[in-house]
Amino acid sequence: MSLEALEARILKLEDTEKIKQLKATYCFLCDAGLDDPKNRDALIAHFTADARVDFGLGSASVFSGREGLEVFFGQVVPGAVSFCMHMVHNAIIEVDGDRATGKWYYEAPTTDASSGRAQWMAGTYLEEYVREDGEWKFASIETKWKYISPYDEGWAKNPGELLALATAD
Repeated sequence: MSLEALEARILKLEDTEKIKQLKATYCFLCDAGLDDPKNRDALIAHFTADARVDFGLGSASVFSGREGLEVFFGQVVPGAVSFCMHMVHNAIIEVDGDRATGKWYYEAPTTDASSGRAQWMAGTYLEEYVREDGEWKFASIETKWKYISPYDEGWAKNPGELLALATAD
């Protein structure tokens, strides 16, 4: 193997690890509380200026650009869950130069902000990343839900009313 090929393989591994750290930072900041402007602003700084977030619950759950991200992460998320603990795993990351894609499973025990009820959430994140000025940033995040279920009922008994609403859109 040539030195150039080895350097390219190492760069791809380093880029993959940086993207994993980006995702871990996203989870940590979301779970630390987006009602705190410091957490919200730190999180939004990890997105491109024209980034897009699709929360997977119909057209009303799609937000774009800095203003859209401020609404989503500053109002929508804190208004939906008062507690969240992201657990992301099984990452499939494909790096192609200064662009990359990622697929992740996620599970999250959460508390519904309006009812105070404990619930389970699970699904898949489909993501696009862009390297800007040497730093990986989110260009888009799309959520595909498997279930949003009350804790005491579980996903087998009740996959969640939100999912029924999303599929009606």
